[in-house]
Amino acid sequence: MNDTALAICRTAGYFVIYAFLGWCLEVVYQAVEHGRFINRGFLNGPYCPIYGFGVILVCFALEPIKENIVVLYVGSVLLTTFLELITGFLLEKFFSQKWWDYSGERFNLKGYICLKFSLLWGVACLVTVRLIHPLTVKFVRDIPSAFGIVILTVILIGFISDTIITVAAIIHIKQRLVVLEGISAEMRKISDKTGEKIFTGVEHVMDKKSELDERNAEYRQKLEELRDKYKSIHEKRSFTLKRLSKAFPQLDIINIKSFKDQLEELRKNKH
Repeated sequence: MNDTALAICRTAGYFVIYAFLGWCLEVVYQAVEHGRFINRGFLNGPYCPIYGFGVILVCFALEPIKENIVVLYVGSVLLTTFLELITGFLLEKFFSQKWWDYSGERFNLKGYICLKFSLLWGVACLVTVRLIHPLTVKFVRDIPSAFGIVILTVILIGFISDTIITVAAIIHIKQRLVVLEGISAEMRKISDKTGEKIFTGVEHVMDKKSELDERNAEYRQKLEELRDKYKSIHEKRSFTLKRLSKAFPQLDIINIKSFKDQLEELRKNKH
């Protein structure tokens, strides 16, 4: 294996290691924050790609100045903040949702980044570049080339497959939401018709009680059909979407409880 290929393989190895360590960090943070295990990663596997990319970016870009702690810290803050900003922006553009939101934090920029976490990323990168990365480099270089390539290939194949499955699942649920929005519109139409009938017939309610009861029963039946249709769509969610709905409960594209709540509310109102 030539030097270029070896360097690429080692860099891929660094990416895998830091993506895994980043996932561990997220799990610990969520455990402290919520008191339970949450697989916070975008993907199903134990890795957070943004951490892998972030550490590699910082380590390679700031290698020449790593001996100057102040410059290294400032550079780490700027690079990780830029990466988080771009990643958050692109994810929102692609999926039409924010995957994290710092709007509740002071000095934030449209919820993508905030001063508090930017400073913390700087500290984390400082520790990583000065202490952790040298150990990682030694660990990767000590792995026999043939064995390392096999392991790395298996991991990367799993990573790519996981990415494809996750993205496909999210795109699929967005298509289902179009159906659910149609259900919601139909549900609201039924509700409005019921209200109009009650309003226009209030003066003759005693004379037309049986007619109103019959129509009300018809509307209840339609709502039940819509509710069953929603239930069928909701239960077909994949493991990936169920996991993401727990990890990112703020995302409407994977958390569709609002439709269920609306259906239940209208169904109860018709009884």
